[in-house]
Amino acid sequence: MASSMTRWQELAFLVPPDEPRDWRMVLLYDAAVEAGLLDALPARPAALAADLELREHAVRVVLECLALWGIVVTAPDGLYVLDSGAPGADARAVLRHHARAIRGWSRIPDRLRGETPAQFGLPAVEIMLDALAVMGRESAPGAVDACLARVPGTRRVLDLGGGHGEFGLEFARRGLQVTMQDRPDVIELARRKGWLEGSDVELFAGDFFETLPDGPFDLVFCAGVVYTFGAERNQALLRQVRPLIAPGGSLAIHTFLRDTDELATLFAAQMLGTAGGDSHGEAEFAGWLGETGYREVESQRLERRPEWMIFASPGAAPRLGQASG
Repeated sequence: MASSMTRWQELAFLVPPDEPRDWRMVLLYDAAVEAGLLDALPARPAALAADLELREHAVRVVLECLALWGIVVTAPDGLYVLDSGAPGADARAVLRHHARAIRGWSRIPDRLRGETPAQFGLPAVEIMLDALAVMGRESAPGAVDACLARVPGTRRVLDLGGGHGEFGLEFARRGLQVTMQDRPDVIELARRKGWLEGSDVELFAGDFFETLPDGPFDLVFCAGVVYTFGAERNQALLRQVRPLIAPGGSLAIHTFLRDTDELATLFAAQMLGTAGGDSHGEAEFAGWLGETGYREVESQRLERRPEWMIFASPGAAPRLGQASG
């Protein structure tokens, strides 16, 4: 299978089985960023250790190893400096999320024994959303194109679980009225980080199983949410948002479909090790949507692998059709 990975995806955990990024570099890089080493360069190991209250031996080992990947280089005077090819801000975000993915995979034995994944704290959520924002900037144009082709008269959009805001921003760039909803801590993070600063995207804080903004919306868009839940929670979510969809409108789910791409298969293992979710199949979505009162269910493959859109309209009788792109 030919790879269509972008340069950011090539740094992430979501790559084909024969193209993994060296896990040693990923973990060393994340450790150096977490400790503040790279932001403190140029410096010598002894000075870094003293300033950052670290062990000098460990600092030296980490920097020497990072030099093997061209992330840092030693100057003639003994100073370590960032190499010209060192990861920039986007690559840093993706690599740090990749490091957490590796740690999640190491906990899969615990999942096999039935242990429940621990909840992410806000620092981990911030690292994850920083990385997903990089991916989202690449995914959003194609996903929004597909949505507007499905509902060409769209004017008002609810971006459910919008997190980093890249999809909401893309809808807003198309001249649409956008409300982005996420948990209160995520909305506060989005405000603090300025992810949607300067845009007209309205922010709505709340657990969408408990509260939703006033509708109706021509499009309820949901990315990065359904694969964090199992069947019962996803059906509850579908029932919850159905009354918000205007006549002639649509639900739009951006996801990875199991059994359509090897990356979707690998993603299921990633979810197993971290959030405890799954990548779900097309038949599962058809069943859930039919049981919760949707019709005209359609799946559409997007150009950027392994991404799909699932569309459905409020109604009574489900019908599954597939359009490959």
